[in-house]
Amino acid sequence: MSQSTPLSAEIITTGTEILLGDIVDTNAAWIAQQVREVGVNLYYKTTVGDNEPRIRGVLEMSLARSDILLVTGGLGPTADDITRDAIANATGRALVRDEEIVEKLRERFARWGNPMTENNLRQAFIPEGATVIPNPVGTAPGFMTPDLRHGRGARIIAMPGVPREMKRMMTESVLPYILTLTGGVGIIRRRILRTVGIGESSLDSQLGELMNAGNPTVGLAAHLGQADIRIAARAASADEAEALLDQMESQVREQVGQYIYSSTQDESVETVLVRLLQEANATIALLETSSAGAIAERLRAVEDGGERIADARVDGGIAEALDEAAVSQMAADLRAAGGATYGLAIVSTGLPDEDFYSQTPGQTWLALAGPRGVRTARFPFGGRDSISTAWIGNRALDLLRREIVGV
Repeated sequence: MSQSTPLSAEIITTGTEILLGDIVDTNAAWIAQQVREVGVNLYYKTTVGDNEPRIRGVLEMSLARSDILLVTGGLGPTADDITRDAIANATGRALVRDEEIVEKLRERFARWGNPMTENNLRQAFIPEGATVIPNPVGTAPGFMTPDLRHGRGARIIAMPGVPREMKRMMTESVLPYILTLTGGVGIIRRRILRTVGIGESSLDSQLGELMNAGNPTVGLAAHLGQADIRIAARAASADEAEALLDQMESQVREQVGQYIYSSTQDESVETVLVRLLQEANATIALLETSSAGAIAERLRAVEDGGERIADARVDGGIAEALDEAAVSQMAADLRAAGGATYGLAIVSTGLPDEDFYSQTPGQTWLALAGPRGVRTARFPFGGRDSISTAWIGNRALDLLRREIVGV
């Protein structure tokens, strides 16, 4: 395994209860975050039920393509804990009883004052030649074993599925071991740039060649009415990685900076907007038709957001005849009546059969009146459905954001 080449890894979660959705797999997400920070490329995640042939099949496929397999679950004392058997069969090793594990199991049960049933001895069997990973907070130890069959030097790291046990093993044993394998390849740092007012395909087009960069890499993640630009950099140190991120972020902002509203992961448009209103000591008066007050509620849900709302009106009627001049006047009147810095009118047709994907999508006009005049925008849909409401809400809040910051 070349030390100059980044290691590749994948996560394999075993357990029928996870496969069928009875338990949510939080382990895989946490492990992914940890291996990312030590510079390992994660390419696959797999969930497989408690079936030895299927687990073995997944392992054999993974051993042929990845350097490190991080496997969780199936190491306990019960009959369906068969991950150790599958690993032994997939790597061409026999299962052997480790007497040191047996002794530690006996000591632990004696300390607890409980009899140790015979089935607990299953936890003492590991593939021949494997290295034991101590479990300081449970009975089932983990183990690391190289693959003898595929000739790639791949390694399997097996850990219990209990989150607190797995995390202790990862932190105290597995991550330090992986660091000995990376050979100075470095670490990975990520940065999220949150955008609004532009779709994923348009972002891809405008970012152009930046999307094909090798290091840092640039990727996109679409959400409802909003998209994230994800930048990942690999370097020998955290400072070098951050410098690479700074350089790429600067290039990204040159292309699509007007759409970027935050570089804080999971920060919402309304959170940023409330902060901007506070900094400007400004207030907003709103009129909503088909969104039924949802935009005002988004602002109120932010700490101190309600203090920035001078007036919030809901008109449940259907605006049959909409035009730019009429909606602009609504926004101006709203601003004057509420004594607000800004007046924002969100007026949609909102007929009962209209929604984002219907044959009669309707229309929506946005008009924002402020100290510098009126800004407007029109969208070819006006339904009351959740998608239309969220999409229009993001665009309305972004219209106000742009006015405040001057873009």
